Amino acid sequence: MSETTQSRTYDLVEDLRADIDFELEDVITEIVRELPEDYFQRVRRKDQLIHLKALLALSFCKLQEELMFRSSDGVHTAVIARQNYSGQLASILKRLPTDRTLTGAKIFTSRSHDFILDLFEFELDDQQVGVEIPVEAISPEEAIKKVAAATGETPEVIREFISHYSPTSQILDYPDEIAEHFFAAGEVQKNDRPSIRVLDDNGGASIKLTVASRKIKTRQLVQLLAEYLGEHQFDIEKAYLNDLKFEQSSRIAIASFEMTSKLDGQFDAHQQAIEALLIASIGD
Repeated sequence: MSETTQSRTYDLVEDLRADIDFELEDVITEIVRELPEDYFQRVRRKDQLIHLKALLALSFCKLQEELMFRSSDGVHTAVIARQNYSGQLASILKRLPTDRTLTGAKIFTSRSHDFILDLFEFELDDQQVGVEIPVEAISPEEAIKKVAAATGETPEVIREFISHYSPTSQILDYPDEIAEHFFAAGEVQKNDRPSIRVLDDNGGASIKLTVASRKIKTRQLVQLLAEYLGEHQFDIEKAYLNDLKFEQSSRIAIASFEMTSKLDGQFDAHQQAIEALLIASIGD
């Protein structure tokens, strides 16, 4: 490298550093303030740093495009965008890699709805025994004890149920969610129909929707729900997807949405419409 090039490079680096340093703390503070608490609880610190770099790049460059990046092992794909619009999740799902089975997802929307951070997890290959499995904050026995208390079931029953989650799901930290999944999966197995459970229905102000079904792929389930919710003007604040695998390759897909709506009225009519939509899609 010539002396002139070295000097020019040094000057540019110093100018950029001074410009970025001036704004960096304020931009990071804004991003951290905007991310929901659930994000920091459910996402590993090293992944948080990767996401923060992407959000910083989008912010400094004033970009509205969606960034999609895939891990080298093909197990994880993240989508980050400094924009948020109705039907966005359904649009993203259509563009995800199709060479592996989708087994999990964590969907986050900033508090001001100015950006989204969607994380998708795909099934491990048989050869991928070395892929890092997230460390749970709660021990398996502690989680089993809490879920057993919430469901009224024995620890043995809960332990067997938990064994059906993907090994990378990091679900043990959320015993209340496991309990809800347990009830939903039980309804599916008992009635051989989709389970649709609604909590915190305050006339649309705050709704938690959990939907479980078999005979449908996880990607298709979330795609169908995301399209329906987008069409009916529900704002998805957070969403989580889990794929439970049982014997003979049987699966139950479970999706949970935390959302709000500006429309008045209870969720009953939507619950019935979603059930009809699911039954039609699985051919029952």
